[in-house]
Parts: sequence; structure tokens; C-alpha cells
Amino acid sequence: MVLERRPADAEPVKLPDTCPICDSEVIRVEDEAVARCSGGLSCAAQRKEALKHYVSRKAMDIDGLGEKLIDALVERELVHSPAELYQLHHRQLASMERMGDKSATKLLASIEKSKAVELPNFIYALGIREVGEATARTLAMHFGSLPKIRDATEDELQQASDIGPIVAKYIVSFFQQQHNLEVIDALIAAGVRWQDIEISDQALPLEGKTYVLTGTLEQMNRSDAKKQLQALGAKVAGSVSKKTDCVIAGPGAGSKLQKAEELDIPVLDEAGMLALFEELSH
Repeated sequence: MVLERRPADAEPVKLPDTCPICDSEVIRVEDEAVARCSGGLSCAAQRKEALKHYVSRKAMDIDGLGEKLIDALVERELVHSPAELYQLHHRQLASMERMGDKSATKLLASIEKSKAVELPNFIYALGIREVGEATARTLAMHFGSLPKIRDATEDELQQASDIGPIVAKYIVSFFQQQHNLEVIDALIAAGVRWQDIEISDQALPLEGKTYVLTGTLEQMNRSDAKKQLQALGAKVAGSVSKKTDCVIAGPGAGSKLQKAEELDIPVLDEAGMLALFEELSH
């Protein structure tokens, strides 16, 4: 939920310290023209968008739970938070418009499958402001467990690469909201689980390096290749620049490959990428 500031020439109005919908802290960032509710998972005003984010492919990847169905579930008051997705019954889903027995069975299987998740995906699924896919993975790789992220101070969070004071403030505020902690506890009680990440004192082999993936990969899909690069410490960017250290190009690579060649950036094909993974895994 966003609380907008009035025009400069309007009569001054004191913005609330807490959200009028869910009573969570309202955060104001210097030089921004809006104040934002930090309620995230629990704020009724943000409920539909929070659920859509939670089920998305890069988060919990619940196939078959589209926007219209989420809208209908919320409007029927069948789902108030992500944890309640795991309490849905076949009869409830089968009665929804355009569903039926077969679709309901398939969706319930997808919801069940989502319970086993990787820590970075779960952090991303929480919908913490300014914590995108890359930042979620950075947090997971730096701290190794959700409790350590939850208990970290702003200064401690900023020790992780690419996390500045604004993002750190959002993270701390999110975990200070009791509503959000209750939702996380309910998700765990529903069976959502992940493996903590073992933190090594040694630097990762690709730490500080920026890679770009382009074209089609045939032996490993792009998502898995990206995760493997990130697990080795690399940052995976969406565009090529002078800061790019290497481009991995499969068949059909276009402008990104061309720009890499123009900037004289090293290029690997899929075989070279797999050989790199093999080399660095030992």
C-alpha cells in the first residue's frame, strides 16, 4: 500500500506512522514522494498482489494459480494469506469458475509440490520491498538461514554485497512486523520447508564476476544455469556492459553476443560453461 504525498503547495498533512489498513509501520525513504506500508504479506490492501507474487514462477512456482483465480479466492474470502493456500480443499477449488475436478486435482498437486523450496526462492516469495530475485539469493548465500536474516541489524545486512541502507531498512522493518512473522510461522506449520545453506569462510570462485546468459541452452535450462552461476558467487545480469566479465551464448544469441564481441568480452558456449562448472566443483 502506498500513501502518496500531496502537492507542495497544498496544506501540510501529517502522514500516519502506521498503515490505516493493517496497522504496520509506514516507511518513508528520504527523497521519495511516497510513504509505504511495510505490512507486506498481511496487509489486506496488498493481499492480491502479495499472493500473485508468492505463487509466481521465480518465487514458489505454483502452476495453475493464475491472477483471476487468486482474485476469486480472495473475493470469496477463502484465502487471506499465503499460508491459507495450503488449506484449500478439492471441493472449494472444483467449484470455482473454469476449474472442475481435474484442474482442482492438478492445482492441489502443484501447491503440495511447492512446499519443498530453496531458501532464496522463499525469501523472494515473501515480497519484501526492493528484495528481488538477485538480492534474495545474496541474502541466502551470505547468511545461510532465515533466522539469521530475520535477526540481522541494518549494519549487518549491509555487509552482504549489493545491499545498501535503504534495502537494509526495508528488510529490518519487514521482520519487525508481527503480522509477517505470523504468516511465516503459519507457512512453516503448513509444511513449507527448505535447506539452510552452509556458509564457507572461503571466497566463492566466481565472486565479484558478472555473467550474462543469452541464446538457447540445450543440456541445461537457463534457470538452472543461472542458479549454478549464482551458487558459485557470480552476479547474473540481464544486459552486457563494460562491467560484464563473461557471456555464455547458446544458439540464437543475438544483440548481447554482438555487443560482447564489440567490447572484447570473453564468450563461452554451453560446452564451455559446463566445463567451467565441472572445473569449479572440484
